[in-house]
Amino acid sequence: MSLAGAPSPSPSSSSGSDDFAALLDSELELISGADSAFPGDPSSASPDTDDEGEDEDEESEEVEVEVLEENGAKRRRVEEQSQDQGISIRPDKIATGPSKNIQVEVCPHPGYFGGLCFRCGKPQDEEDVSGVAFGYIHKGLRLGTSEIDRLRGADLKNLLRERKLVLILDLDHTLINSTKLQDISSAENDLGIRTAASKDDPDKSIFTLDSMQMLTKLRPFVRRFLKEASNMFEMYIYTMGDKAYAIEIAKLLDPSNVYFPSKVISNSDCTQRHQKGLDVILGAESVAVILDDTEYVWQKHKENLILMERYHYFASSCRQFGFGVRSLSESMQDERESDGALATVLNVLKRIHAIFFDAAVDTDLSSRDVRQVIKKVRKEVLQGCKLVFSRVFPNTTRPHEQMIWKMAEHLGAVCSKEVDSTVTHVVSVDLGTEKARWAVDNKKFLVHPRWIEAANFRWERQPEEDFPVTPPKEKSRDKTNVVAGQKEMSKYKEKETSNDKKEENDVTGQKETSNDKKEENAVTGQKETSNDQEGNDVAGQEEDDSKENVVASTSTSSTDPADS
Repeated sequence: MSLAGAPSPSPSSSSGSDDFAALLDSELELISGADSAFPGDPSSASPDTDDEGEDEDEESEEVEVEVLEENGAKRRRVEEQSQDQGISIRPDKIATGPSKNIQVEVCPHPGYFGGLCFRCGKPQDEEDVSGVAFGYIHKGLRLGTSEIDRLRGADLKNLLRERKLVLILDLDHTLINSTKLQDISSAENDLGIRTAASKDDPDKSIFTLDSMQMLTKLRPFVRRFLKEASNMFEMYIYTMGDKAYAIEIAKLLDPSNVYFPSKVISNSDCTQRHQKGLDVILGAESVAVILDDTEYVWQKHKENLILMERYHYFASSCRQFGFGVRSLSESMQDERESDGALATVLNVLKRIHAIFFDAAVDTDLSSRDVRQVIKKVRKEVLQGCKLVFSRVFPNTTRPHEQMIWKMAEHLGAVCSKEVDSTVTHVVSVDLGTEKARWAVDNKKFLVHPRWIEAANFRWERQPEEDFPVTPPKEKSRDKTNVVAGQKEMSKYKEKETSNDKKEENDVTGQKETSNDKKEENAVTGQKETSNDQEGNDVAGQEEDDSKENVVASTSTSSTDPADS
């Protein structure tokens, strides 16, 4: 018997990965006990109840025992010879009489455990490297394609019977935010962030990972999120972090090992460098939903992905992504549990789950695809909106190829290059464009591109008034230049006065002794140096003002999702 012939797990089992190791052990025991299970085994023979033929039966039993012992010896010899050739013997095909015709079959090697085929026991050759390693389930386990498909099929039946889907969860910036102790800012230290992490409080959300010299902050609402999501999904952790780190975080999120037993996947389990894939998940792609803050690591599975807004709690996280703002920790603030990112996405997951298992839909559950449900729910967000973009993309690019254009279309909006009466929104970063003025004159919505990004993260249309297009920065830049000019003129006048005094001192010095001349010249030299330094300060101030204007201009056109 092999895994390929094993019965499907019972309905109480939530996953092929949950009890796979136990299932493997039990089936190996069944295989080892097969010697006594084939036809002709004395233990399986029914006793003879004929009292008159007892003596004859005893004699025949002795003959049968001798024949069975002979056949058993033959069977063992064949097994020993076949094991090295990757051939397995089916007990029901072994002859029970004196016949020499013993049927054997070549083992397909469905998988390897500890370097040995778990069906025939043949050691794994260098050529036998096909399949996928599932080290996160059991160290040394590798499964072939056919066995993976079989397990996924069994798992799918169990999940649908329990009305569950599969949920793959990223860690960093999705469920948590971590920082190294050496990267803690001085402001965070002054606020006692390390002291808060060391407190013995069962309700705390910030922890110290002493073995890794790190601090980890749980995202608000995460515990309730996991509890409610577990009723609808079989959940996996999938991180690009190291295995030791992933296991430590899993202990924080799931101290009772209820949500993620044998389902913590790290970078060492990936089959492609810098990419995550569903090939290491023992769950069908048609029922898999992914929550992650990074899209490019899921190149092959974007249709399964729900993109999360990044959680930046620590200052080092803001610096890592180039945000020159105070972090949540430095501001002593945090996301609200009631309407934060996890509370929002939980509502989305509930809607996806309800639509997938809708009894009114006249299709079999096994033929449904959660990717189509995700697409349907997403398109409802901006349905009925027609957008025109103004001065959002560089003139040299094709608008329909830009990320924000595609994002709007995925959310159900219609995008156009030209304005007409059917346009509902003009998306711009500048009030002074012709299309922006048209929107104001025709009482259309004029919004910043962050309005689209916010709708993408929140999965619902956001109030347009929360994303206005601010006036251009030319006025404030002119004001800055005027102030700089006044300072320059003031310093220039001071310089002229200083030069006049220097000339008077020079005339006076001609009437005094040579020693007085040296002193006056020394004083004059100091004043000249001072004047030169003042001139340099003026030039430096002008350069700094210019840089400030460039930064201000750049910040008005930023469309980073984190700014939303």
